[in-house]
Amino acid sequence: MTAPAAHATADSAYAGVLAGVPPFTGLRITGVERPTATGFASLTLFVTAEEPGGAERRFVVRAAPRATRVYPEPRVAEQYELLRVLGRDTAVPVPAVHHYESSPDLLGGPFFVMDLIPGRVPPDFPSYHRQGWIAELAAADRTRLWWASLETMAGVHRLDAERLGLGFAAPDGGPPGAAQQLDHYARHLDFFGCADDPVLGSALSWLRAHLPADPGRPGLLWGDARLGNIVFGEDLRPAVLLDWEMTGLGPAEVDLGWFLWMDGFLSEGIGAGRLAGLPGRAETARRYGELLGRPLAPLSPYEVLAGFRFALITHRVERLVLAARVMPPGAPLVLHANAKAHLGRVLSRVAASS
Repeated sequence: MTAPAAHATADSAYAGVLAGVPPFTGLRITGVERPTATGFASLTLFVTAEEPGGAERRFVVRAAPRATRVYPEPRVAEQYELLRVLGRDTAVPVPAVHHYESSPDLLGGPFFVMDLIPGRVPPDFPSYHRQGWIAELAAADRTRLWWASLETMAGVHRLDAERLGLGFAAPDGGPPGAAQQLDHYARHLDFFGCADDPVLGSALSWLRAHLPADPGRPGLLWGDARLGNIVFGEDLRPAVLLDWEMTGLGPAEVDLGWFLWMDGFLSEGIGAGRLAGLPGRAETARRYGELLGRPLAPLSPYEVLAGFRFALITHRVERLVLAARVMPPGAPLVLHANAKAHLGRVLSRVAASS
């Protein structure tokens, strides 16, 4: 996990708090940074420590937020256990985890410690479609990066979640699948502050009527599946898949729909042109079916599901930003306005063709 130094601030007060926590026991903590670009979903700390022989090690601490929550439940324990199983029993590239702390006494909430993996992460703000290292690549390299990302994600979806004992990844219990994902978010409309929103209400009604039955057994879902949650190595292949707060069990189409939605939101959704070299929706769907070894279900319902969930999250973020007085009272959050407008446009197109 990495972030630009310009988006991090020194926070030495945490060094003393973490000194006695594994794996820092026996190490000398030489620096703690709290990146501001990670948002409200968790408290994230980048920790640099020195071994007795002088070798430097870098870690990430992810904790449930002290006073704010983007999601109804922080699911810190589930994230830790999932990363532990994936790192031990699969080839999915995840950071090694070292310690889970259930007590809120140290950081205000439960937390876990994992390795910090160096590399490059596509930016969301500003969108990688507008500027940054992906925009500076040759078109052929962008194509290669896209397919490498999808091949790595397909590795998640080909796992036998039952054999790996990943039943804990499904939120709320109940039969896992895309309908459970929808029900989970629909049950928490008041938490997200969207119970009376007409656009989100229309999307929910459409999804209730059009979300297809799951194709096959439910598998592991990454959840927040997007380019911006991948650390890339110099070879343009994923070194690490990040941020499993939204993990669940269901068909691969749920993750692919989110992946395509987020790429579309960061281009069409904000009025930006899409980068040349990034394969289109139809080509991506064909290739992903080949990677899974089965035909994909129609993706439109899963993309609307992604847009519905994303707009809920951006509305929650807007409420937190206003409560923290980061923005003037009553000022709209452009992120949420764009998310809801894009959902409305896509829903209109999909509804007209269904």
